[in-house]
Amino acid sequence: MNDKKPTKKQKIVKFLGISSVIISLVLSSMAFYYAGDNQENNSGEDGQTSLSRIGQLYGTNGCENGGFSIQFGIDSNQNQVLDDEEVSDIKNICNGAEGPPGPMGNRGYSGLNGTNGTNGSDGLIGVSSFIDSYVGPYESCPQAAVIEMGNNSSSGIVDSRIKVCFENLTNGRLTDIELNAVNSFTSGCNGGHAHADKFLFAAARDGKCLLYKIEDGETILLSDEINFEPGLILGFVWHEDRFWFDANDGTGVQLWSSDGVSLSKETNLTTPLQEGDEIVILQDEIVLGHQGGIIYFSDSDVILQGTFSNLTVANDNLIYNTDNGIFLEGNLLNGELHSSACYHQGYYYFIATTDNYGAQMHRANSFGIVRLTDDLQYLPGQIIEPTVVSNNIVFDSETVMALNTSSMVISQLNTSISDIPQTSNNILHDGKLWFQCGVPSHGFELCVSDGSDAWLHTDYVAGMESSNPNQFAIIDGTLICLTDDPIQGGQLTVVNDEGMELLWDHSSDNFDSGIHGDLWVGKSWVYFIADDANTGLEIYGWAHGQLTDEWIIIH
Repeated sequence: MNDKKPTKKQKIVKFLGISSVIISLVLSSMAFYYAGDNQENNSGEDGQTSLSRIGQLYGTNGCENGGFSIQFGIDSNQNQVLDDEEVSDIKNICNGAEGPPGPMGNRGYSGLNGTNGTNGSDGLIGVSSFIDSYVGPYESCPQAAVIEMGNNSSSGIVDSRIKVCFENLTNGRLTDIELNAVNSFTSGCNGGHAHADKFLFAAARDGKCLLYKIEDGETILLSDEINFEPGLILGFVWHEDRFWFDANDGTGVQLWSSDGVSLSKETNLTTPLQEGDEIVILQDEIVLGHQGGIIYFSDSDVILQGTFSNLTVANDNLIYNTDNGIFLEGNLLNGELHSSACYHQGYYYFIATTDNYGAQMHRANSFGIVRLTDDLQYLPGQIIEPTVVSNNIVFDSETVMALNTSSMVISQLNTSISDIPQTSNNILHDGKLWFQCGVPSHGFELCVSDGSDAWLHTDYVAGMESSNPNQFAIIDGTLICLTDDPIQGGQLTVVNDEGMELLWDHSSDNFDSGIHGDLWVGKSWVYFIADDANTGLEIYGWAHGQLTDEWIIIH
C-alpha cells in the first residue's frame, strides 16, 4: 500500500503543535528568569485556558475551492473542550484553486502482471526535533533562554537556535592589560584577528609586546612573557583553522601559527623576517615572501630561491616582481609592479612602470602587458588599490579615478572630492566602494562610488567638522564603521541608504577609537581599540547579535 501524503489540515495541525512546544519552552524560560527575582510573591489567581479546534468553513469568505477553519476561544467551563458557545475568533484557511488539466500522455504499453510483494517491515520510531534548552548567561547575553533544535534529537546535532535575551546584550571594555590609565596598545603593538569565538591580538605590558586571546569573555596570555612582537611585520591572517603571524621568541623573527590554544613556530629561516616581507593566501596555500625567496606552505612545502617583491593574488594566481620583470601566469612581463592586482573579463589590472612614463595603469594577460595611461601623478593605487566596481576599475590618484573597461577611458569620478587621506581604508559593499574622502565645506566624510560616479554619502558631522569614517566592516550584509564626533569622540556607527546612525559610544566623554588596530568581527562581538580617562587604550567589544537579529531582546 502506498503511503498517504499528509493533508494540508494535518500539516497545519502539526505546525501548531510544534509552535506550541517552542512557545511553551520560551515562556517557561521567561517564568524561570522572572521567578528568580520574585521568590516571596503571593500566589495569583488561576489563569484561563485558551483552546483551539479545527472545523468546517465559517461562511464562504472567498474560499471558492473549499477549506476549513481554525477556531479559538477561552475554556470558560474548564472541561478542556472548546464548546461552540466558547468560540471567540475564527480564521478560515482556503484550499488553492485546482490547476488546469495537463495534456493527455501517450498510451502506455500493457505491462506484465506483477507478483504479490511481501509486507514491508515497520519503520523506525521518529525522533523529536527538540535538542536542548538553556537558561542563564550565554555568549553576549547576561540572562538568556536558548532553545536548540535539529532534525534528530538522538544525534544531538543542532541545526537552529531560538535565542531570547532578557537584558541588553553586553557591550563595554574587555581588557585592562597595562593597569590603570597606561596604554595597552602602541603604534608597534596593535595587530590582531578575530575568527568564530576566538580573538587573538598583540598588546603591550611592562614594556613588552605579548600575544593574548579573548575567548568566552576572558582575556588569556598565550605567549611567554618576552618581547614576542606578534604581527609586527606580516600582521595576522586566518588559514586552515589557524592564526598565522610573525613573532620573535628571542632567536629572530619567524613565521608562527596558533589554533588559539598552543603556538607553533613554522619557519627557522637563516635570515629572519624583516620589513618588506609579506604573506598572502593562495587558494589552499599560504605563501610567504621574504628577502631569500618564496615559501608555499601546503601538504609539502615548496621553496623558490630568489629576490621577489610585491606579492599579490588575483584570479587564483600569484603575481609578483622578480629581478627580470613581472611574473604572471607562468610568464615574465616587462616592468615593475607597484600595487595589488584585480582581474576582470580576462585581464589583470594594476599600477606598474614599464617605460619612461613612470607608474601608470596597465592591463595584462599571459600574452603581454599594455600601458593604459600616461598622465597619472605620484604613485597611484596605494590607498584605493585597483578594484573592480561594476564594469570599471576604481583607484586613487590624488583623488578617486576609474577606468571604464569597455571604452578604455580613464576619468576623475567627482571633481568635488579633493582628497583621499593616506590613513584611510575602503571596502566593497552592496556593489559599491565605500571610502573616506575630503570634500570642501564638508570636511572628511563618507563617500561612495558605483564605478561610473562617486559622491558624498553623508555629512555625518555637519559643516566643516569631520567625522573621519574609518575601519570598515560588514556584519551579515550591514556596513559599519568607526567615526569621530568632535564633541562625543569615537563612535561605532551603521551605514544605511539614508546616511549613518549611531550604534554605540564607548565613552560619554570625548575619547578616541580606532586610532590603532582595526575593526575586528567575531562570532558574537565587534572588537576595537579605544581610549578613556581611567584605563587608557584598551579593547572594547560591542555585541552585534541584535543588529543581525540573532537575538530576540525582551526587557
